[in-house]
Amino acid sequence: MEPITPDEMRLKRVYYHTEHTECMTYFRITGNFDPDVITEYLRLVPEQIHRVGELRPNGTSYGEAVWRFGTVKSERPDTANQMMQTIDPLLTKADLLRKIKLTYDARLWLIVVPLVRYDEPVPMLAPSLAVMRFCMETGTEIDIDLYVGCPDEMTGNAGF
Repeated sequence: MEPITPDEMRLKRVYYHTEHTECMTYFRITGNFDPDVITEYLRLVPEQIHRVGELRPNGTSYGEAVWRFGTVKSERPDTANQMMQTIDPLLTKADLLRKIKLTYDARLWLIVVPLVRYDEPVPMLAPSLAVMRFCMETGTEIDIDLYVGCPDEMTGNAGF
């Protein structure tokens, strides 16, 4: 195995531009299942589904099924409220979600995606007790993907 050169070790910056801080939350189930069965079982209409083997836009295929539901987007920095809005329709379905998790060896996710402008306050990322209780009861994992946006004039070579 060849040693890694210093140039290969450098991380490349990716810039995200946004006019205001915004945040998105959604619920996702992944695993080896037919998304239509999950839809019928939960009696909820997903916003997005992908089947095992389905091709992605980049030509690779999905190695697991995806069932996505409850997307909430907001410029308010209150992600705890957004998380609650996302899971609210699922609160009465905790038993069903646990069965899905066990039957299909599925993973349940509450995804939080804040896109923060460098010059605005960061969103509050702490889930409420109700959200934590739901996640504990259903085995739902919380995934927070934080992105920080910067203005164009900061994207030049600043010695990095």
